[in-house]
Amino acid sequence: MSETTTPRTAEEALAELQSRARYVFDVETFADLTGRQDNAHGIRITLKRFEKRGIVTPLHKRPMVYLIVPAEYRAYGAPPLSWWLHDAMQFIEPGYYACLHSAARYWGSSHYALQADQVMVSGYRAPLTAGKRQIVFTARTDIAAAPTVRTRGEKGAYVVSTREATLLDLMRHRSKVGGLESIARVARDFGPHLTQSDLVRALDAMGQVAVAQRIGFLFDELKLEEMATVVEKWLSPRTRTARLLAEPVPDTLASMTTSKWGIIYSARDINEITEGQ
Repeated sequence: MSETTTPRTAEEALAELQSRARYVFDVETFADLTGRQDNAHGIRITLKRFEKRGIVTPLHKRPMVYLIVPAEYRAYGAPPLSWWLHDAMQFIEPGYYACLHSAARYWGSSHYALQADQVMVSGYRAPLTAGKRQIVFTARTDIAAAPTVRTRGEKGAYVVSTREATLLDLMRHRSKVGGLESIARVARDFGPHLTQSDLVRALDAMGQVAVAQRIGFLFDELKLEEMATVVEKWLSPRTRTARLLAEPVPDTLASMTTSKWGIIYSARDINEITEGQ
């Protein structure tokens, strides 16, 4: 069904979308607004002209989806991610959530400048580029189970993992997020805000004993005793085997094992965890 009964000019159509705080649109919506449903060639020419002028930038090919770039963001090539991430992901994968260090940044832990925004999806996807901004996707097959919240913003909202789920994702993908040091920094920031119930919910959703062993060990080292106890209770009925905390321990370093967590670690690992305290 057409969104409007009064055809707009191409410029008026974009202005109307922005007035609704909508910065992402597909070709069908643009055709409805301009009354050009039967002129696909003309629509392509118009959008290509806008693209060359930097007014819009393509986001997705099937379906063909565009992002409106307001004048104040033309040099950057895209408005802030929070304005359009959720709308864009409705065309790409509605079950997404902002994850890893992008989620940590939302919750107030931002020790590192991110080269790209991080979004969780259910399977492999190539990175998405909009102007100078890039979104890198990480895969999680059980994504629907992950605990998330919907953010609130003046121009838009998006879905982000809870603090507890963010920590588990960081530990699960520790090799791609900067290792133990970066995870420990986030855990310290989150510590006062973590709750037992939300941690159990995140552990149940992920269901990975190895991740629980590693995060429990980390909580112990950071003196987050309440959270460590929650993880220990969650692990108690489950079978655990000895796991490396991080990367294989070099021959030049002595390895140690904690029977409580079944974790093999080295002095180097402890140094990374305590770095920045």
